[in-house]
Amino acid sequence: MAELESEMGDGSTPDITPLTAEDGRRLPLSAFTVLAGGDVFESGRGQPPADGPRRARAWFQAKVELKAHGAPAALLQRVEGDMVRQLAGNLPLIGRMEAARPLEVDLIPPGQPLARYGYPRSVSPRAAGLFWVQPEWARARIALRQDLLEREPHLVFHELAHAIQGLAFTEEENALVYRTLQRTYRVRARMDEVFALYSEREFVPAVTAHDLRAPGVYGMARQRWNEEHVFTRFVRLLYFPYKPLAGPGVSRSGQGASSFG
Repeated sequence: MAELESEMGDGSTPDITPLTAEDGRRLPLSAFTVLAGGDVFESGRGQPPADGPRRARAWFQAKVELKAHGAPAALLQRVEGDMVRQLAGNLPLIGRMEAARPLEVDLIPPGQPLARYGYPRSVSPRAAGLFWVQPEWARARIALRQDLLEREPHLVFHELAHAIQGLAFTEEENALVYRTLQRTYRVRARMDEVFALYSEREFVPAVTAHDLRAPGVYGMARQRWNEEHVFTRFVRLLYFPYKPLAGPGVSRSGQGASSFG
């Protein structure tokens, strides 16, 4: 069923606004060399950028409109903290989000349908959150269910990953992502979820039995996740370019990594 393979019951995907090729060249992300098959040179254990948290928080304050819809202050602080943490390790990624479309984040009250807040009616009732954008919207939007935020520590990271892919990757870079995932996951909606699932794992490494039993692509991708996957290395380098690449026995050409899937 489509609702098990994406956050949309009909399998539809948002009308994303890729980063311009010019901004991509101005703010290159070395992580894409992993997917393109180029050499990857490790610098050993580096340090996170000292200015990362300040820059990420400034992006949040300037580009994110957070709508509480009655949510307590602690949840608002949680959302801001998670988003800042997700971006803080990579200054070019922050720069791309600064250049990208702004975001609106809705904290949806318990029991309320997302459609009541302007999201598509076809969103799956199982969805804990949603990233969505339409051409006529001034801002891209993220919905997060308040009650599930309290139980799912990966939720903010998952939905912001969708926004990063939809707004801060160029069209050519997204094509590299899909080329890597297509043999195993085949359709765009599932591949988008896999990127978000691998992203959340970098920030919430603990995976519960409930997570592994999740329906459709959600449980499958979590079960298949492997430290040695090329895709794991790509995602880690995206968020933490100062860390050693994922997997054992990494050479500068990336040999030793398994194919995805």
